[in-house]
Amino acid sequence: MWLGVLSIPLDFEGSEDIFGSMKAGYVAIIGKPNVGKSTLLNRLVGKGLSITTHKPQTTRHKILGIWTETDNQIIFVDTPGYFKPRNELDKAMQVQIERASEDTDLTLLIISPEHLDIPPHILSDHKKPVFLLINKIDKITDEELQEIRNSIDEDALDEILPISALKGENVDKLIPLILPYLPPEHPFYPPEYLSDRPERFFIAEIVREKLLEEYKQEIPYATAVLVNDMNEGEIDINIYVEKESQKGIIIGKGGKKLKKTASRARKDIEEFLGRHIYLNTWVKVRKNWRKNKQEVKRLGYYE
Repeated sequence: MWLGVLSIPLDFEGSEDIFGSMKAGYVAIIGKPNVGKSTLLNRLVGKGLSITTHKPQTTRHKILGIWTETDNQIIFVDTPGYFKPRNELDKAMQVQIERASEDTDLTLLIISPEHLDIPPHILSDHKKPVFLLINKIDKITDEELQEIRNSIDEDALDEILPISALKGENVDKLIPLILPYLPPEHPFYPPEYLSDRPERFFIAEIVREKLLEEYKQEIPYATAVLVNDMNEGEIDINIYVEKESQKGIIIGKGGKKLKKTASRARKDIEEFLGRHIYLNTWVKVRKNWRKNKQEVKRLGYYE
């Protein structure tokens, strides 16, 4: 499994020869909401690490997905979509994007047919390699793809690759493109690791995914999910909302809506963990938590 964080210390300096053919590095995945960043991460590592829904701003946390093969390792960093922040939660999400871009060796900037604009600062502020990935090519014609390519300043980018993260088209070409740009380095994580996040994180994300799928409009965006306790197959989950009225909507008449959501989450959590669990869920109010920096920190969004 991928519990905990483990890096391999390097106590030596000198020639690159000591690394042989080893390559290892960090690669940020950035782009606007709903361009397919999380779908690409899941495709690359072969595991559903990042939750995906049809709704924008599904990803709130920076998530590491680790690809390892022979002597090479790429740590992909999935990030929230970049947008103009409206509250403290939004600001925390944008901070995660900035930090990911600063701390990685290469950036994958994803655009899609519905989100073609490339913010100037993405290129001007980056002194490290930037690849442009044109995603969702399964939804457009070859002529439309060529029009998109013609509108791009290719000289400002290190590589351009049209892909379909959902269908897998051209995704197999990405790893061979990335490796030459990474530094000679030993792997940072053991080969069996897929992420540095603990089980609790992924369990909470699965619950939040079901909230996004089951509830409409602003309701799921006003929620935060934390695992309160895990003990001998029993998991306690707290779902936080901003208003009493939202709490009532989440629970539903006679508790039926929450029961349905929890049941769907439990099935996915059991599949993820590979064992049977009993899921307890509570809905609690933290008034206007998205606007309160301390509450946002308390709920784990400033890392």
